[in-house]
Amino acid sequence: MFDAFTTALIASAPRLEGLDLEALPKRLTQAFADIVSARLRFRGNPDAQLPEELTALLLEMRRIAASHEALVALLPDRENRAAAAFVAAAAHQAFALGENLRGVATKSYISSSSVSADVCATLLFLIAEAHADAAEAAKRIVVADDAPDVERALLLAVVQLARGQLQALSSIDVPQLDDTLSLVDQAIQALQLELLSGLRNLAAQLVRREDLSLEEGGVESATAFFRRVKALSIDRIDGIIGEGEVFSLFPGPLHMANLLLAVERDLIDSGIARVLTPNGVAEDGWWQIIRRMARERPYLWRNHRDAISQGYLERGISAAISFPTGGGKSTLAELKIAVALLLGQQVVFLAPTNALVDQTATSLKKTFKEFEILGDISDETSLDTLLILPEVIVTTPERCLFLMSIQPELFENLGLIVFDECHLLHPREADRSRRAIDAMLAVLNLAQIAPSADLLLLSAMMKNTIEMARWIEEMTGRKCLPLDIAWKPTRQVRGSVVYPAGRINELNEILVQARKDFPKKKNGAPAPIERQLTAPPFGLFCLLQTWASTDREDYALLPLLDQPPHFTTAKKKKGGWRLTPNGNKLSAALAASAAASRIKTLVFVGSEVLAHSGAKEFKKELPVRNIALTDEEQRLYNLAAEEMGGAEYCYLKLDDNGIFGGGATSHHALLLREERHLHESLFKRKDGIDALFATSTLAQGMNLPSEIVIISGDSRFDPAADKMETLEAHELLNAAGRAGRAGESSQGFVLVVPSRVIDFDDDTGQLDDHWDTLKKIFEQGDQCLVIDDPLSNLLDRIHDGIAISGMSAYLLSKLPLSSGDDPDLAARNMLQRSFAAYRARSAGNEEWVSSRINSALSVRKKEELSDDVAWMGPVAGSTGVPTSLLKQIWDLIENGKFSGTAEEIIKTLLAWIAETPECLFDMARPENIEGLFGEEYKKLGSDRERAEYALPTVSALLSMWLSGASLSEMEKRYLAKGDVGLCKISRHFALRVVPDLAFIGGLPAQLLRAKALQQGDDPTSVTMPTNLAVLPAIIREGCDSPESLATRLNLGRTWSRTKSREQFERYFPFITAGNAQEDFDETRERLRAAASLFLLNEED
Repeated sequence: MFDAFTTALIASAPRLEGLDLEALPKRLTQAFADIVSARLRFRGNPDAQLPEELTALLLEMRRIAASHEALVALLPDRENRAAAAFVAAAAHQAFALGENLRGVATKSYISSSSVSADVCATLLFLIAEAHADAAEAAKRIVVADDAPDVERALLLAVVQLARGQLQALSSIDVPQLDDTLSLVDQAIQALQLELLSGLRNLAAQLVRREDLSLEEGGVESATAFFRRVKALSIDRIDGIIGEGEVFSLFPGPLHMANLLLAVERDLIDSGIARVLTPNGVAEDGWWQIIRRMARERPYLWRNHRDAISQGYLERGISAAISFPTGGGKSTLAELKIAVALLLGQQVVFLAPTNALVDQTATSLKKTFKEFEILGDISDETSLDTLLILPEVIVTTPERCLFLMSIQPELFENLGLIVFDECHLLHPREADRSRRAIDAMLAVLNLAQIAPSADLLLLSAMMKNTIEMARWIEEMTGRKCLPLDIAWKPTRQVRGSVVYPAGRINELNEILVQARKDFPKKKNGAPAPIERQLTAPPFGLFCLLQTWASTDREDYALLPLLDQPPHFTTAKKKKGGWRLTPNGNKLSAALAASAAASRIKTLVFVGSEVLAHSGAKEFKKELPVRNIALTDEEQRLYNLAAEEMGGAEYCYLKLDDNGIFGGGATSHHALLLREERHLHESLFKRKDGIDALFATSTLAQGMNLPSEIVIISGDSRFDPAADKMETLEAHELLNAAGRAGRAGESSQGFVLVVPSRVIDFDDDTGQLDDHWDTLKKIFEQGDQCLVIDDPLSNLLDRIHDGIAISGMSAYLLSKLPLSSGDDPDLAARNMLQRSFAAYRARSAGNEEWVSSRINSALSVRKKEELSDDVAWMGPVAGSTGVPTSLLKQIWDLIENGKFSGTAEEIIKTLLAWIAETPECLFDMARPENIEGLFGEEYKKLGSDRERAEYALPTVSALLSMWLSGASLSEMEKRYLAKGDVGLCKISRHFALRVVPDLAFIGGLPAQLLRAKALQQGDDPTSVTMPTNLAVLPAIIREGCDSPESLATRLNLGRTWSRTKSREQFERYFPFITAGNAQEDFDETRERLRAAASLFLLNEED
């Protein structure tokens, strides 16, 4: 469970007789695993009895906590005080979890004689620089209703210090001494008040840039207050007895003072407010941003401080950061972004999924309120006026490429390029999409357009961090730091579901006999047989951070459920039956057991279907718990219901009173944006749902609170190979990293439900062979993926003369063209700077670099552009659309085919595609089109056949989309039946196909701008019909004219697409005629005037 750094920290604690420090991390892990296992089985029952072994282990934890806490308090200057403090705090935490499991209610206190364990644990974690653990421990501090005001304020101050609420603490009201109390009690309160004043001044110091003397307007140091308390809490009494010394003690305040002295010693230097202003940055601007960050995250972790000490914040320094999940990459990214913004530079932040784009943009807007942060390019682009890039743009690599194809010069003022989850660069053999290629092309193009920009690569999975940093150094010609410390503030106990070997053997015998009894039965065994197939599931948990050990003592075997679901069966190749784990049902049952104890659980599944069915299975396992939506959640739900054409088509089902009667829902790629935000909001709420069944996209950096992660299945179906394949290590480890959250639940619990039944003989230690596959994955750390360049294999294929189609042709089409004497210069430079070329040069294989680049350029030259279309080259290079197709579009422009309405232009484009159907896949992603259809489509033999099959459906759905039809109306048209379920086809069309069609719609305008540039005109002032200028946005937003688009944008995102269309119809009689080539801002103004006239008419 503990990383190598923390394990070494524990091992350096003071050595006490009878305590094996090397084994202590395993004992702490055992305690946590036992507690979570018990919570799963108890299902919230407070009367359940703890196992004797766990009770004994918890008592051991209490003894360890007491002894090491005493060492810290008595010797606060001891060199290994941080180690002793962490051991004490972690042991306190384990004991507290056990007490909570027993239902023991405790109250926090700071009395004359002692201090409650929760308060001590909080301060001990701060001493150990485990700030996230301290914040979590502070959540357990509960003030008694009858606590005196002074003690209450002091307890609150400890909580505020640990949770980083320094502004509130620095201005806390100090209660008055209660003079009605006895002198002894007044003395105790006086000491508590002094401690409170010290904490208040400590907070004031932490939010200041530097310490000032009292004369300069500073505050008295916290140390002075704590030392006074220490001095006043102990006094020698003379004359009581003849020999020996007698002291009057207040042990409680004395203990607090000792702990706080140790806290204060190191905490000041970890304050984010003390970060020195980077060179060239204005002090006032830096302080404004740092002060705002300090309100939420006032403490820098050790890995943050290490990076800053290496010059990370200085201009001209790039970084490749591979901290484990939860390791604080976001804080470092925001500090680097702050530097760029204060230097007047722009920032591009690449994130792999729309969900992560939304999350990141929201977070950045909170930190950088004075700056413009754009979190969804699609809301703003492709209008007739060309873009002015905001100060920070958060987008996917695919959308970034699209933006660069429209206007690459927008990016020339970039100061920083951030790529979160940069392991997306790594190619996956089974991945038929262009994601990895687009990601690499985005990085290379951005670095080429803005050569002075720093780069920041972030990934918890990246193993070859040093190699990636050296590549960035070579590409930029400047320093790049490899930051790959394995320390992290969260910890996970990781295990796998296994079954007793004896019971599995019995079940296999039942299946052998059943097969004899039912020789003609196809597929699985009969239902009555399957209902007999049960076995108690156990969790086999490794007590180390990774599963590298084969020692049985390093693993714990713990029971999970008392009433598991039965197994299912599948047919063997030779005709018999084999057990299958019924993983989705088992995962739902485990999640329900966790929810019964109110533990937040993420369940990762292999598909949208399994996510939805898992949430439904979950609801069968628990009594219904009603959840009322907040006002914002209700707004999101209403928007989704309007877009769908009815609430019955939404994934979330509410009753007639608007109540959600269930404790789980799903998260996947078919959710509308509003649905996604709604489901995430429900899961984030403390009083919301307890389980979220999600596909792997949620593992890409999303920050959702979960104490338990269940990975339902370690394999997925590979449609190309037509069989199941084991998930890659980084996919499983990335999902596992979602367990635990710094400051909320730092201990995470990860359980893999394997795709095969794994049996375990506890007497012999023998495991099923499939365990070895899992062990090879989990014996690695989070940083497990050696990132490759997706261009390497493609360049090899081109060089070897393998059919230039598909991905290879796509790469060639995306290579940039230069406008000077050497048209290949830009492409050659870009490929020379690629990660693949860097690797080859590092290996001394310069010949590979030159031969691959020459081959790629040679193949491209075979389609050398004639002088009359050479100006199209940059458009072809930036969009990936072959010049031959762009030439055909240009012919349509010159022949006046795009002079009609937006609907007429779209029909012309579709008719043109229909003449050469296979060209559809040169402009739209094949996998997106394929997602609309079933097996019949997949069996078609050529792109032409597939396009001919798809185009009628695409045209029909697009027509309805542009008319403002709801998704359920579109689905009914597509399926030609009334029962359309959740409208999965129309959802896929809206979320995946429409963006591709919008891309096609933007090609005519791009050609017009490129032509203007070729003629020496300003492309930003080219005159074109408004219909053409805004056609991409018209398609994307589901409108059919500039006027309906203007209405959609004027009304904003609080209106659904369907309701915006209805409102446009109301405005229509009041719309004045506009110029066919007017600026779109004028169109929007005409629609604002129409809206005003409509409202006036309504009032009359």
